Amino acid sequence: MAEIRTGDSGGDGDGGSRAVRSDICARLDEIRGFVPAERRPELEEILGALRGSDDPAGPQAALHRLLRRCGVATGLRAFTRGAGIGGLPAAVEGHPVVEAYVCPEDRCDRRAPARNQPVPETCRLYGEPMRRRRLS
Repeated sequence: MAEIRTGDSGGDGDGGSRAVRSDICARLDEIRGFVPAERRPELEEILGALRGSDDPAGPQAALHRLLRRCGVATGLRAFTRGAGIGGLPAAVEGHPVVEAYVCPEDRCDRRAPARNQPVPETCRLYGEPMRRRRLS
């Protein structure tokens, strides 16, 4: 099983952790596709630790190592914002009202556009409907 340690990823504080957690949520189906069946229990253990952790650095580092062992050369970095994950920009004064679906647990900064989307997306990490929130 995965060795999940806290604080071994050299993370950049809560903002960076929230961003990585949202990237994992947004691309979890793709991440699961890289993990072979025999390693799925390890993946689920890591995801469980990520869901319940106030300090996600350890589970994120464990996921990075698992992905490397599964043949993803850059590990978790292959699935983070530098790899093409964007999302909605933060709302700024003077811009129109923006509503988005956000993390149901308020533990990451993933945002999915709510415009013309009456049914919220499901959070892949927590398995719950995302919450609609006014951003500006």
